[in-house]
Amino acid sequence: MVECETGLPLVTVVVITYNSAKFVLETLNSIRSQTYAALELVITDDCSTDATVDICRKWIADNNSRFSRAELMTVCKNTGISANCNRGLDAAGGEWIKIIAGDDILEDVCIEENIRFVLSDPDIKCVSCQITVFSDDVCKCNQVDLRDDLFELPQKKQLRYLLTKGNFIVGASVFFNAQLVREMGGCNERYPMLDDYPLILKIYQAGKRFYLLKKPLVRYRVHGCNVSLNPNSLFSVSLWKFYDEVISCLLLEHGMFLHYWHAKVIAVKRRFPENGNVFRKLVRAGLSMLSPVSYVMVLEQLFDAT
Repeated sequence: MVECETGLPLVTVVVITYNSAKFVLETLNSIRSQTYAALELVITDDCSTDATVDICRKWIADNNSRFSRAELMTVCKNTGISANCNRGLDAAGGEWIKIIAGDDILEDVCIEENIRFVLSDPDIKCVSCQITVFSDDVCKCNQVDLRDDLFELPQKKQLRYLLTKGNFIVGASVFFNAQLVREMGGCNERYPMLDDYPLILKIYQAGKRFYLLKKPLVRYRVHGCNVSLNPNSLFSVSLWKFYDEVISCLLLEHGMFLHYWHAKVIAVKRRFPENGNVFRKLVRAGLSMLSPVSYVMVLEQLFDAT
């Protein structure tokens, strides 16, 4: 167990930033205000073109004594969210890791509550807390329904849901064991803008699971630059590739052929968000009473032609 001078498990808070100058001070101040003492801070910036790096460097100089260690990492080329997360994971010295984007906010008791939760049961290695969503007004937050019932399901049923329905675990809510994440290989950089879903799925494939901490401990900021909220962004490209290359293959492996067909449809829809003609071809194919196998053949031909 990695411990600091207090005897408590050391927690590394990894802040991932990219052009976060407008919000990053709120993020950093929320980390400084944590009631949990044994903290290490790693800020990893993905080649911001605004004042993010200068703001973070000055903040660390002013607040370095709050942490057992505080580090700012920069790169000369933008690499995407997954690679940025991995740099933070590689630099983390704590036993437990909390990753937060440079525009979100931790409640003051976030780390303390997560540590109390994981220490209550040695089987708990991955936690998802409840979150609230806010925009310009930090004081006006709406709690997000994380589908508490899904966390009560057996591990295999949770895995099936991840494959057939999508990711039900919000990346901003996650708190996990550093050793486990390293064993999983960290985030998959083949999907540069999709850091959470591939890693979460890999954890479930390894027979592990997430446990729900029923307390709202993270505030997720919604604004015009959220990558996941832009249907035409690089996030969509990463998502359709992941559905096409990973989800669909796992569905076939588990014999879930109809779900495989549906995953292919989603992949095409994500790949061509502005091309209604492609998706209409799929609809017409379905309406023409093609079997699921024939439907998959149509999809494969569309992929091969692009």
